[in-house]
Amino acid sequence: MFRGATLPPNSVHNVEAVMDSAWRDLGLGETKVRVTLVIELQRPYGSGDTPTPLQDRVAYLAPDSTHRTTCLAYLPAGSYWTLFILGKRHEGVGGFAQWLEAGLGPCGFYAAYGTPGRPVESWLAARNWDVGLYLGSHGIAGERFSSLDLMGNPSSPWYWDGVYSFPPATVACLAGRPSGCRAAVLAGAAEERTIPIPNVVLVERRWWRVQHLLPGERYLGDVARTVGRDRFLDFWTSGQPVDTALALALKRPVGEWTADWERGFVRPIRLGPMPPLGAMVIALAIAVIALAAVAATAWRRQVR
Repeated sequence: MFRGATLPPNSVHNVEAVMDSAWRDLGLGETKVRVTLVIELQRPYGSGDTPTPLQDRVAYLAPDSTHRTTCLAYLPAGSYWTLFILGKRHEGVGGFAQWLEAGLGPCGFYAAYGTPGRPVESWLAARNWDVGLYLGSHGIAGERFSSLDLMGNPSSPWYWDGVYSFPPATVACLAGRPSGCRAAVLAGAAEERTIPIPNVVLVERRWWRVQHLLPGERYLGDVARTVGRDRFLDFWTSGQPVDTALALALKRPVGEWTADWERGFVRPIRLGPMPPLGAMVIALAIAVIALAAVAATAWRRQVR
């Protein structure tokens, strides 16, 4: 479904073909929950049409009591993909398929596994689905591209400003600490949230800045691929607390498994201030001199 422009039949056919391919790549066939994809094409400048309130925000309408078998994904195409869809830009077919896959977001999980159990649904709602934004096995915008790449270069000072803007548990997990990883994963799990009707998931523009886990967008997808469909489905539909259900699926404590998973993307960061190199050398020299003096004094006493 397209908004903002009337497409020629060949353009619609091309998009449908790419979408079918992306659907198969995600391992999705006949599903209990149907996904409706709404692509908002960018209107030409000077157009008299009134812009929609969500024209530049990705949003999802999850299944609820009134529409139990439909999940709607709303994707603003922006200028780049609008030109591609209209046939005015011909490079980037692979990138377009990646964009469509990523755009399925939570709807991909609904299609693959159905409606989650109450504890999982409440947990995901509490954290705005930050651990379930991407079902695919590749990076969200490339082979290994993830929200960690959006943080910038670790050699830049603003990178560390960004790191320390996250909650303490998120930072601790980046440092490889299982306790921090457990807290980062289970953020929101203790909350009993009322799921609204309609249940709209509105993704933040700078979504990678509000994650509790990095790269959280692919966390549940990686869990599902690791444990297999049956065990993940047991977790997904479980009525047990999220911590218990997830540990059963992983067959390991959540914090330990997540810390190992985190190390697959980033080398554990060092926490705490590091003294300047010159100060370290001076301190070591003083320590060596002190030890030598103590040893010399002890030797003299033994000689006497």
